[in-house]
Amino acid sequence: MATPRVSPEPRPPEHATITTRRRIVAVGSALAIVAAGLCVLLPATAAHAAPSLSQQINALNNQIETVVEQYNGIATKLAADEKKSAQLGQKVAPAQLESAVAQQRVASVVRDLYVAGPGSGLVALMDASSARDFVDQLGMLSVIEKNQRDTVTTANAIVGQYQTQKAALDTLIKQEAAQKAQLATTKKDILAKLGHLQTLQAAQAAAAAKEASTSTGGGTSGSCTSKTSKCYVLPVACPQVSSGGAGYTAAKKACSLVWPTVHWYGWAEAGPSEYDCSGLTMVAWKAAGVTLDHFTGSQWTESHAIAKSDLRVGDLVFYNSGHHVTIYIGNGWVVQAEHTGEPLKESRITFDTVVANGYRRVNGT
Repeated sequence: MATPRVSPEPRPPEHATITTRRRIVAVGSALAIVAAGLCVLLPATAAHAAPSLSQQINALNNQIETVVEQYNGIATKLAADEKKSAQLGQKVAPAQLESAVAQQRVASVVRDLYVAGPGSGLVALMDASSARDFVDQLGMLSVIEKNQRDTVTTANAIVGQYQTQKAALDTLIKQEAAQKAQLATTKKDILAKLGHLQTLQAAQAAAAAKEASTSTGGGTSGSCTSKTSKCYVLPVACPQVSSGGAGYTAAKKACSLVWPTVHWYGWAEAGPSEYDCSGLTMVAWKAAGVTLDHFTGSQWTESHAIAKSDLRVGDLVFYNSGHHVTIYIGNGWVVQAEHTGEPLKESRITFDTVVANGYRRVNGT
């Protein structure tokens, strides 16, 4: 899969005044900032500015989105490897049975060849009408015995091969399960930080609303502040463009999850009430008869790059280093499962943050 690239962040302006540069050097001597071997000089005011709550929340949402898609990738691979392991297990059982039956047949032939007793094969051979018949029948038993030994050898080789493959897969499955558990722990830690910041932000918003209400004599700021209102999740018609084909069907499905029933972002979820970004696009395209993996990395390879000017309803639009995917509904709008605490909703495309080659069409459509 071609790794999506994000355009480099703009560099600070080079035309700073000498005075400003001296201030920067003065501040830098007191606060040396070293990150991965790179030193970035910023204006003195920016160097001291703490990120706002909104900026911190946005940063954490980007982090958790990356973790979510890594989790989805591991979960997808884990499920596939578990399926392979089960299939190998099913193949081993018949080979083991064939080997066991052949070994019993070998034992039976050996017994008849070397153990004399009433009714035994050897007695029957000794009762043969001629020495030639005796030799022929003895040779036949020897051939049968050899064939059964060959069967045992072949079956055991197959069993050994399958068991070696299954052992390697089972080891991989343990590693993937451990990675999945670690990502779940990381997610939990980020969500805890996010919850704290959102509580602070909600308190700030409540205080601001109270102040605004007081200054306007008790007026409200409008119903669009409610995340369950139609004007919040569906400010424009969905889809924006009426067309046909699989892309339009996929877009219509995505729109149906926005309104009239409000659905919410859910970590690593693909319905029926919660969705993450790749879960939303997967379910939308499933309605059009197209199977996508529940993983942005896979959906990137399951689609191909198109020009921004060639966008049509149902295309995928990727952000955040390829870890976030949305579905295009026309006229510069997408439907997305944005992040924790948000409903599925329409949003304008933020063209400046779409990753390189991030306008993509599902393969075969």
